[in-house]
Amino acid sequence: MSPSAGSGSSGRTITAVIAGVIALVFIVAGIIYVAEPAGSLPGFMGHVAGSSGHHPLRAAGSLIVGVVFAVAAWFALKYKGKAATPAGSQTKEPAAH
Repeated sequence: MSPSAGSGSSGRTITAVIAGVIALVFIVAGIIYVAEPAGSLPGFMGHVAGSSGHHPLRAAGSLIVGVVFAVAAWFALKYKGKAATPAGSQTKEPAAH
């Protein structure tokens, strides 16, 4: 078995795992934006002192990005491109002179 025989599959698996983790982070951030008021958020998420409102645009954006990455992870695992035909299996017609 050649070293590159399984590399396409493992590369897609690594890509799917990375996309899945990113999706999870964005979805959790979106849920936090919906659940917590702006005054209760951590500083790196947009803490606004004395605010009782929420961040609906940030929540929607985070959820949308999370879903996009989840779909990308799914495609990375499930989508299979056109199978390459082996070099010896193609039949060639003799060229007419």
